[in-house]
Amino acid sequence: MSQTYLITLQPLEPFFFGGEYTFGADESRKESSRYSASSTQFPQQTALLGMLRKTMLIQHGHLTMHKKGEWVDSRGRGTQDHNYDNAKKLVGTEAFSYEKAIDLGIIEQLSPLFIQTKECSYVVNAKDDGLQLEEWAGAMLFGRGSQKAFVFKNFDAKNHKHFSFISKDKDRKNFSDFFKEIESVGIKKLSDGETQDDDFFRKKSYYPKDGASFSFFATFSNHIKWKKESIVTLGADQSSFRLSIESSSSNFKEMFSKCYETQTYNRIVLASETLLSQEAYKACLFIYGSRRSYRQLIDAKHGKKSKRYYLLERGSVLYTEQLERLEKELNQAHLQKIGINHYFTIKGTKNV
Repeated sequence: MSQTYLITLQPLEPFFFGGEYTFGADESRKESSRYSASSTQFPQQTALLGMLRKTMLIQHGHLTMHKKGEWVDSRGRGTQDHNYDNAKKLVGTEAFSYEKAIDLGIIEQLSPLFIQTKECSYVVNAKDDGLQLEEWAGAMLFGRGSQKAFVFKNFDAKNHKHFSFISKDKDRKNFSDFFKEIESVGIKKLSDGETQDDDFFRKKSYYPKDGASFSFFATFSNHIKWKKESIVTLGADQSSFRLSIESSSSNFKEMFSKCYETQTYNRIVLASETLLSQEAYKACLFIYGSRRSYRQLIDAKHGKKSKRYYLLERGSVLYTEQLERLEKELNQAHLQKIGINHYFTIKGTKNV
């Protein structure tokens, strides 16, 4: 029988969540390195999945420490090691893929991360909060022909105030209300004391205010053996977090489903990073949001990465007159299983 748990991650030191572009040279800067980088507000769900799988292996005694690293033993004396078989049943063996389902053992689903305080829980707010979309007289021409045109009524870019997070009680906050920015500068030196051009760095990390933490729901196919509290590492600097876990009768959708106001048009608010197909884009009338590129390691030993994927950021809003078609395109089970492509549907007062 499936069991759902609320897992909370309390930062114990400044944390830095890296995106695709941090320090060092890459395809966009082949001749010079970045010396400045800022932490993202949330870790990627793929990083969260990796942390969870590793912690499960440790908690169940399947991860073996060796001089050259840590891994699950795969061979006994001429036979398959039972430890390996049990570990595989627990967390699976495949690396995450944006394009296909993978075996995650007893992990059935992860929710997107949200922010937890002593008093309340906060989910990402819709980017159009406080704005009203209206159809503009006339039409716009795109590659697929003439389309309806929309604008935000009375929108003032200079004076518009947007709060990035919202609670079920409609309390609105910004990330800076929960976490303070920590800026550090330094120089990395080689063993001989010499420095290179890319050894200078400037980094912006975050540290919680008043006990703020990250939380998510995790559903497993059966009960798991787990310490109530443990220390885990997460982020580019392998920062320490206190992980606590408790059984829960609630879930992500139930907790935050009534956070968003009804507006004139049907819309979908993205609660997580979301990969849109071309068909999904075609089903949208208007999109208010931003995209970020993502890749994951597919060969850690040689630093090989997957191709680049562009995902819409959490809080982005999709307006549509083809709600069922758009929902069908968003409902990618292999992505939703690890907390990607989660959304809230808010039906409008006008049938567009």
